[in-house]
Amino acid sequence: MNRITVGIAHGHPAVLLGLKSFIESASDIDILFCVDSVEKLFLVVRERPVDVLLCQYEFDDLSNGDGLNLLDRMRAINQRIRVLFLTSNSGIHVISAALARGAAGFIGKEECKFERLADAIRMVHGGNIYLPLTMANSMLSNIFRDRCGKIGAESLSPRELEVVRMICSGQSIIEIAKRLSRSPKTISNQKNSAMRKLAVRNDVELANAARDLGIL
Repeated sequence: MNRITVGIAHGHPAVLLGLKSFIESASDIDILFCVDSVEKLFLVVRERPVDVLLCQYEFDDLSNGDGLNLLDRMRAINQRIRVLFLTSNSGIHVISAALARGAAGFIGKEECKFERLADAIRMVHGGNIYLPLTMANSMLSNIFRDRCGKIGAESLSPRELEVVRMICSGQSIIEIAKRLSRSPKTISNQKNSAMRKLAVRNDVELANAARDLGIL
């Protein structure tokens, strides 16, 4: 039996222990390390490369704050490591951007999801993508909502993209309408359309999505 080597990285010790307890009973999986910071992660992974890294998506000590930066740094060290993110942020923009950068999948932080950890690790180790059913359904719904099958920034029209950038720069609907010589209702409709396509619910999530997708 080919054994799978795994590393775990999470900023909360209690979660680290929980993840470890759900994995260590699997007869075909060996946990090589558990670390609680990005700094420690990048030190240990150079010395003890693993097949699969189970990792928190956002760390307080990550310079750019999210998993996209972590993925870039990890690929620079070892492109063969499969990164499975643990996150409560299941926004479509986060998932699509991370998968496009090489993530192997996502799994939710809820304890009930932990029961699938071993299966998820086996799946991504086999070269597949792992997404919980709810996340996968959201991805499919977002794809089929657009006839061209585009997701993320590609799904936005040029006018929607323009409005998103101006909203994220701090301008109000009224200010944007005046600058673009459109009605406030038109600007509001374009903003709402962009938010639906990016699967975000408010201006904060819109700004995060724009940053993650390189819109800004």
